[in-house]
Amino acid sequence: MTVWKTYFYLMQSSLRQLRRYRLRSALVISCAALGVAGAITAVNYASAGRNEILDKIERLGTNIVVVSAKQSRAVAGRERTGSIVTTLVEADYLAVRREILGDVRSSAMISAPLRLKAGFLSKVSPVVGVEPDYFAMKSWALNAGAFFSREDVRRSSRVALLGHNVAEDLYDSTNVVGARLFINRVPFEVIGVLEERGPGLDATNEDGRVYVPLTAAMRRLLSVDYYDSIFFEIPEISDMRQAEGEIAGLLRVRHRISAYRPDDFQVQSQRELIDTQLAAANRLEFLVSWIGLSALVVAGLGILAIAWIAVRERTKEIGTRRALGATKSDIFFQFVFEAVVLALIGIGAGLILGWWATQFTVKQAQLDFVFDNENAIIAASIAFFLNIIFAGWPAIRAARLDPIKALQHE
Repeated sequence: MTVWKTYFYLMQSSLRQLRRYRLRSALVISCAALGVAGAITAVNYASAGRNEILDKIERLGTNIVVVSAKQSRAVAGRERTGSIVTTLVEADYLAVRREILGDVRSSAMISAPLRLKAGFLSKVSPVVGVEPDYFAMKSWALNAGAFFSREDVRRSSRVALLGHNVAEDLYDSTNVVGARLFINRVPFEVIGVLEERGPGLDATNEDGRVYVPLTAAMRRLLSVDYYDSIFFEIPEISDMRQAEGEIAGLLRVRHRISAYRPDDFQVQSQRELIDTQLAAANRLEFLVSWIGLSALVVAGLGILAIAWIAVRERTKEIGTRRALGATKSDIFFQFVFEAVVLALIGIGAGLILGWWATQFTVKQAQLDFVFDNENAIIAASIAFFLNIIFAGWPAIRAARLDPIKALQHE
């Protein structure tokens, strides 16, 4: 008998053994499949969460510096109870652009909770006055309609953009473009509906707001000449720290703030918030990866236990085959081949199960579906390697059995 015929016969014998002991084969396949599926699902869930955070970071704006007016004082020692100072004005806005940043995208902002009325429906929601660049800096697209323009800001046009939630609450129809909306009894025309964004990293619900031209909010609704905040887009992220310092220095000079007086403004970037969120996402991804690896190791140990018991149960069979002329390498090859077949079937089933488990998990967590092919290949490769290692140990034990003692085994 040639070598190839011998191996072919051994493979046929292995497949017969797998069919004969169906329960044992099913257990090994289940261990391999559950290990791979668990690892893939865990890693994909972490990836989906990380993508969600990155999406929120992109919407928040990664290179934006925000100058905000501070509260004037705290009442009874409680934070955020004072009134907003009114010293952040248009002259400050123009000075920052002229002396420091130049021609960059920017937008001043003013906001207040106001009464909205559409038909017989009414509610109180934040109304935000901004400039057109605000939506570009936030990477915010429209679901319907059009943005207001710089001409609308110049003319204080009574036009409005609705957040997704406001549009659903006030209008039954899907197309609300052209509808009339009363804001504090002042009529506005709805010219667009913004895409749904969900809560941001700063926990603000932007979908529950109404956006109007900055000057319309200041003159027609609130009658103010100051801003709550000013947003500046910095072209290079590496220049953000320098820009923060220069803006703060310029505003201290303009507001005549000495070293002994606290600032009446605050200059912030999204850098610290972004770094914190990314660090948390990276830690979660690291921990989940270890959980996935642990699942593969536990599944491999299960395969080791099943294979070890199988060798013990087949001791007489091994002894008989050795007595009939089978070599140690023949016995080792047969057990390893059985392990390879079961591992491949189990890993294939695990990939399919991992796909469905990922869909179910992200749906429950309300995340976008992510299936990382690279991580799936890595998980399958690690699983195959571990399965062969754990199954190879019992195979070595089987090959080393003394045929005489094996035949005498009870």
